[in-house]
Amino acid sequence: MAPGKGVPARLLKQAGEIVSHRNQAELIGKIILSRFLESPPKSFERFIEEAEGDPLFKTLYKRGHIIAGRFSGAGTVEHPDKMPSHAIGIVSREPQLKWGKRGHDLIILYRHPGFGREYLFNGATLLSANGRAEVLARKLRLITARNRITHRVLNGILGCQRGFFCSGDPLDLKPLTLTSLSLIISTSQKGDPVIDHSRISRLVNGKSIITPSGRERPLKFFFPTIRDIHRRFVCKIVNEERRSLVSSEIKRPFSDKEIRDRLRDEYNLAITRRQVAFCRQETGIPNLYQRARNNRYPPEWARFSALYPLSAVCVQENAPAEPGIYELGLKRPEIQYPKGLSHVFYIGSAGNIRERLKEHLRPGAKNGGIKKYLKEHACFFRHILSNNNWHEKEKRLYISFIAIFGASPVCNKISP
Repeated sequence: MAPGKGVPARLLKQAGEIVSHRNQAELIGKIILSRFLESPPKSFERFIEEAEGDPLFKTLYKRGHIIAGRFSGAGTVEHPDKMPSHAIGIVSREPQLKWGKRGHDLIILYRHPGFGREYLFNGATLLSANGRAEVLARKLRLITARNRITHRVLNGILGCQRGFFCSGDPLDLKPLTLTSLSLIISTSQKGDPVIDHSRISRLVNGKSIITPSGRERPLKFFFPTIRDIHRRFVCKIVNEERRSLVSSEIKRPFSDKEIRDRLRDEYNLAITRRQVAFCRQETGIPNLYQRARNNRYPPEWARFSALYPLSAVCVQENAPAEPGIYELGLKRPEIQYPKGLSHVFYIGSAGNIRERLKEHLRPGAKNGGIKKYLKEHACFFRHILSNNNWHEKEKRLYISFIAIFGASPVCNKISP
């Protein structure tokens, strides 16, 4: 019999519409979850509190129709009000006894109790028969899906970057991509929800976590590229060079070839001389000849971060909401000063670096020079964290710049 023979066309049409509606509903559900993953922690807190504050939730929870479970290895912070607004929680090193040996295990303390929960339903027929209960159930399923994805992603990051969480040294970070993490999660844990690179990307965007050292790190920090890691190691060698020059252990700075050889011998890192040059330029480190002419800006004590594009997105993700010094500049040294070229056009300090950089990016910003550079060039920023005396350190950095280049940065209208 041919497919569909003997079946009324009306029934076939209805069956096709049912399948179509199911596919459409499934697609809409995926879109809603994708957008829900992007929701900031504060907004997600309010969503959970509204759902759990519903009288119907309390009734169904009390009767056992809704069961709130807790993820393994999930806790809650004691003072969530003191956490940065974009932080999901804290990674804590908890002592444990394993096979007769004392050690530490990494656990996640979430900023809100609802971040570590999943909701299970006892009596699905009852929930679907009640319109209000069905709406509530959909909200709780959304919360559960986001929480499961978040917990698995964070545990995946802890597993891949365990060396960093134990030492606190960024040099212990390993290259990690969203795709590779999604594969690691999918092979270690089965079942819904599917955690692909797209969902991980939406989840980590604009969110952070507090490391065991107490420092806030954007979740994107834990996904370094190989080039990111190479840059950190090149900076490490140049910092060693500066200390050796001060103590007179060496007479001149290292060439790119010598940096390459030291990376190979000291860290077993094999990169080419050309890659060393690219990494050095991207982090704003002068070449051998500039460093040999006593071009010591920034000075030894000024340990800057990496360079980040000066855009609203990058400021939100990479600039700390902490006190310190910051520097604005161009990608390459193009600004002519009396004693040479520099990429720097402004040096500043603030009690909250992130908010101050946002002020520079606003249309109504007062400094016309900064606005001009932002309009005409690709600009970058980098920062130095300083919990105290950042005004004094800014002044020292400003004086050092004048000593090396013969003038103040072009957009600094007054001295610190």
